[in-house]
Amino acid sequence: MLLCTLDSYLTLTLNKTIPINTSEIQAVNRTIFIMAFSIVGLALLSLVSVSLAAKECPKIVTQKTFDVTKYVGLWYEAFRTDIIFELGSRCVNATYTPNPDGTVGVWNQAVNWLDDYTSIRGTAKVKNASEPAAFIVTFDNPIQKGDYNVITSNYVDYALVYSCENIPIIDIKLEFIWFLSRTKTMSDSVVNELKKILTDMGVDVGTLTRTAQNC
Repeated sequence: MLLCTLDSYLTLTLNKTIPINTSEIQAVNRTIFIMAFSIVGLALLSLVSVSLAAKECPKIVTQKTFDVTKYVGLWYEAFRTDIIFELGSRCVNATYTPNPDGTVGVWNQAVNWLDDYTSIRGTAKVKNASEPAAFIVTFDNPIQKGDYNVITSNYVDYALVYSCENIPIIDIKLEFIWFLSRTKTMSDSVVNELKKILTDMGVDVGTLTRTAQNC
């Protein structure tokens, strides 16, 4: 589950040291061209999709009784919304570890669409003690922040994570949804249960796609 912005994604992907070997330079240039073309096209499609959806983020209620000591550990991404910075990614997982200062270490890993292993580390911190399941995650390189709201989790099987940001200048919203599982699969009954929770919140679940865990 890779939380980052499009700008930082492009920085991470394109800011590479180009080797001197001519064939390698051509390969890198081809990769950059394909990626740029794909991202531009998908970004345009994404904007069209977003503009047709509800333009404001829904009011959400995070899990009231939340025990972070039970939540930490390894989670596999089972479903997600179509997100540019996770384009083509598979085998996505997140490992959360408790820190002595009360924050939570975050280590996200994935195999991207080029079949390269990628990872990013960060720290999650509770935004307000009255909402123990509402976090702000700060990633290290590049430095970036994002909301991480646990709507529901039973700690042993599933977690529903939601984030949404209103963009008033262009009157759209950026919405991110993740279904997390302790195993590489998630039962249909759990998937349907989590989708119902989102639907009751007024969230469109039609954008959810299953994450391949075939590594």
